[in-house]
Amino acid sequence: MTVPYSRPVREDPWAGYAWVVWQIEVLDPECRISEPYASAGVAFLLAQESREVMVDFAGRLGCVYEGCKDDGGYGSDKDPCYSWWFRVPRAEHVRRAPQGWPVAVEEARLQLNRMFADTQHWLVTVDGRRTRALAAGEPVPPLR
Repeated sequence: MTVPYSRPVREDPWAGYAWVVWQIEVLDPECRISEPYASAGVAFLLAQESREVMVDFAGRLGCVYEGCKDDGGYGSDKDPCYSWWFRVPRAEHVRRAPQGWPVAVEEARLQLNRMFADTQHWLVTVDGRRTRALAAGEPVPPLR
């Protein structure tokens, strides 16, 4: 019998935190949703809709919607991107999806993907500076 290959399991440095802030980012090189607010059009409406939907959706997942930004840039070309932040409680943080991030974060990403169906490049990471500030009772840094 052969043993299937598996990756080594690393300890989660965030597992001891009461809340972990996760950031979900979608790359938008076609500027479909990252259009500047000054020329508010479809992008503005999509941004507003995502905020309204995700506040309620995060609450149903046991998480807290922290906000979103659409003025970021990613990679060497500084392609536009759109980011959302979710505060995830420890109990949800430890329940993992196959991708390695929390099930609740994957559910939020899937909901966002349904809203922005033609955008395929998603990045999901822990926002360590916001997580550490929450744990220390310090002012939470601005979204960036």
